[in-house]
Amino acid sequence: MLPDHLSTTYAALADPTRRAILTRLAIGEATVGDLAEPFPMSLPAVSKHLKVLERAGLITRGRKAQWRPCRLDAGPLKDAAQWLEHYRHFWDDSFDRLDAYLGELQSGSRRMAITADAAALSAERELVITRIFDAPRRLVFKMWTEPGHLARWWVPRGFATISSRMDVRPGGSWLRSMRAPDGSLIRKHGIYREIVAPERLVFTYVTDDLAGNLGSETLVTVTFADLGGKTRLTLHQAAFQSVAARDDHRGGWTGALERFASYLSANAA
Repeated sequence: MLPDHLSTTYAALADPTRRAILTRLAIGEATVGDLAEPFPMSLPAVSKHLKVLERAGLITRGRKAQWRPCRLDAGPLKDAAQWLEHYRHFWDDSFDRLDAYLGELQSGSRRMAITADAAALSAERELVITRIFDAPRRLVFKMWTEPGHLARWWVPRGFATISSRMDVRPGGSWLRSMRAPDGSLIRKHGIYREIVAPERLVFTYVTDDLAGNLGSETLVTVTFADLGGKTRLTLHQAAFQSVAARDDHRGGWTGALERFASYLSANAA
């Protein structure tokens, strides 16, 4: 059987003391005493390491008078390096895949951060109001969908309704004109998108500016949950152009819902 030079080389290199000896010999030849000096071990112990390196062909030992200096023989190291080089493309492929995977993770993290930021921005521009009314759901829904009832309560406190038109059906329009406390005329309007009695209303909501120019559109969803004789009403409106616009509508809806509560209480019988 042919000798396994690679195994012998790698076995010799497996010990850190022997690797340190080779590092020293790469500078130039040295005696056993020189090589033993950095290590906390006896000369016989160092000599044993040198014999292993010599059997592996990694060092040679000469003779100068009574000294036998050691020299590095890099031939076996070259053979070991060439064997490793044969497998380099496997490492390169693995590192390339690792780089690609890390890139995907980083991209995913960035996408998650962008999504989280977008969600936070969206939440800032949404309005959600919940109220519980001491009246059955069908009655609450009726007072949100019959024009005669709507005209009596759907206006913020301090405002006066001038005109009101409600075509409460999918595709139907609604329009309200109001007089603000400062005397200005405000016009609001929209289209009913969905009506599911007595569970849900969905309609668009537009407020024109004081010059009569068309304002931005939001979508209002109102749900009515049956609480066994009471009703939980949840109003969701989005998406506003700004937080200030959202807060203005919060004030308007809060006043309107207070008027609704009073009207409902007076007409619940």
